[in-house]
Amino acid sequence: MSDLFSAYCELISSPAQLTRCQEATSVSELLCVIKHLWQQTALSDDQLIAELAQLNQQVISGDNIQLAGHWLPYRYHAKSRSIHWCLPAGHATEPFQDETISRYRQTVLVNQFITPKTALSSLDIQAQAVQSITPTGFIFHLSRCGSTLLSGCLSELETTSVFSESPVLTEILLDRTLDETGQQQYLQHLINLQASVFPARPKIVIKWNAWDIFRWKSIRAIYPQVPVIFLVRNPVEILASHQRSAGRHMSGDPSLADYHPVFTVCEQGVTPLEFRMSVLACMMQKMHTFCDDPLTMKIDYAQLNSQRIHDVAVYFGLAPSAVEKMCMMERGRVHSKVPAHLFRADGKEKQSLFNSIEHDKIRCALNEYYQSLVPVLSPVI
Repeated sequence: MSDLFSAYCELISSPAQLTRCQEATSVSELLCVIKHLWQQTALSDDQLIAELAQLNQQVISGDNIQLAGHWLPYRYHAKSRSIHWCLPAGHATEPFQDETISRYRQTVLVNQFITPKTALSSLDIQAQAVQSITPTGFIFHLSRCGSTLLSGCLSELETTSVFSESPVLTEILLDRTLDETGQQQYLQHLINLQASVFPARPKIVIKWNAWDIFRWKSIRAIYPQVPVIFLVRNPVEILASHQRSAGRHMSGDPSLADYHPVFTVCEQGVTPLEFRMSVLACMMQKMHTFCDDPLTMKIDYAQLNSQRIHDVAVYFGLAPSAVEKMCMMERGRVHSKVPAHLFRADGKEKQSLFNSIEHDKIRCALNEYYQSLVPVLSPVI
């Protein structure tokens, strides 16, 4: 096993060996390539697959390998303090990064047999091999208010990579065993390492999770000069969307309790709608607190047309070409979360989901916060 471990580390660290593996067009061809690289031609395919499965379980220290610039860090497991990596295949075009990662793992043959894990502490070494970058723009939002539409349109720009609710960034922020300094350090490393595998797309836009607004100060301390979009929407329509299909932060997920006490398990007698109203109120209050930051722009969902999306691109310093404008417009015509379907405005339908009593409750609890966030439509400076 020790000889195979050394060969495994050499393979995942070697661009030349990885290229040979990626040229394989079938499982048998890939296994044959690995056997020759490792000088293990006597192994059967089943034996090699079993060896690879064992090797994939080892958490490797950063001294043994160099994954930076080739592999994408995509998952963090707090319990084992390990980072999981995969080989990318093109930039993100899907609504969410976890869908992009799923595509990588399903379509890249190597990813189906080689899935390296490294110790979290090894990120310091890995990150030394890549350039430190400053993201082009951040998107913060209240959820269900057009952030996926916006990030999807920006992903159409040729020089842009969009990390849309990146799982590995979320998992670092959710690890209660890391102090703020540790979280900040690893966030920077992971953003740099993710960006490094897309050198032709150096402009990095990050769409954070809705609940990451509670980590604003920590994130902003790392990147004080990044332009930020705050996306908001009529709270009735946000809550109606969660009434149909509740997001993680609107489902009473106790793992978010470290972000804010509002995420603790619902008290007895509190309805799901009342709980979600409380969560939305806290997010709105927190977002309002940070609106004085000079590099933030507020946008209401009702304002999010093709011109405003273009304005955001300009605000982020992306300057779309005429062709890219058309690509963004085309992307805006499809459903942001289900690109196979055309977009259909459903604001009125969402407004009708609640009865008059529920409407009054929502307006009474949230309208003041919402009005404090509704932007005056103005040109981008």
